[in-house]
Amino acid sequence: MGWLVVVAAAAVAEVTVRAFELQHSVAAPSSALRALVEGLSSGTLSGEIGTTLERYVEAFAIAIAVGVTLGVVVGSSRALLEASSVVLEVLRPIPAVALIPVAYLFFDLGTPMIRFVIAYAAVWPILVNTLYGVRGGDRMLHDVARTSGVGRPGRLARVTLPAALPSIWTGIRVSAPIALLVGVTAEYLTLTGGIGSYLQQKQNAGELPEMYAAVVLTAVLGYAINVVLKATGRRVMFWASEERVAWR
Repeated sequence: MGWLVVVAAAAVAEVTVRAFELQHSVAAPSSALRALVEGLSSGTLSGEIGTTLERYVEAFAIAIAVGVTLGVVVGSSRALLEASSVVLEVLRPIPAVALIPVAYLFFDLGTPMIRFVIAYAAVWPILVNTLYGVRGGDRMLHDVARTSGVGRPGRLARVTLPAALPSIWTGIRVSAPIALLVGVTAEYLTLTGGIGSYLQQKQNAGELPEMYAAVVLTAVLGYAINVVLKATGRRVMFWASEERVAWR
């Protein structure tokens, strides 16, 4: 049903653009799709996809490692949570793209700067959801493990993390499109290669079908990443209820 809606919306857009002769400001879906296929077949867009995805995967992996680690450590200690709450709430609302000038001072233009901006944007949903998952665990499970002689590291690995994983996975799925959006935006602003730089170049050249092809490509990548994460979550969290996994 969802794909039928997409096809219907594309058909309406196609008819509207051609009926009102809007080709000078909006590319028809058929023209954008043709430009996308040509860009992929010629290798022009393929290289840009590789650049964007390489930065995305590296930065997203860093965000997951940092977010989950900090979330578990801070969430496991009420004292640490209270001590860090103000700092977290001050840093979390800062837009990642606003840090591009700061990142430029440390990393200069290039992949490290883009990687930092993506990781900063992606880490917060993961961190917050990990905190909630750790703090919201069933205390009875911890009490049973404690009375059974399981030490603190064992309780962390066998009780806290499995119970918090659905929340952690929710944070990862929320962060995934945010990371892609910020990465493409940073490439667009800095012209450091990737889909974002390709998008700006085609905009400046007035090549609308190619520009919209880059937009469609970004949407397709985001959808594919979400599908992969959703399927992985169903397989990994086999102990969680079907409703929780399906919703996430």
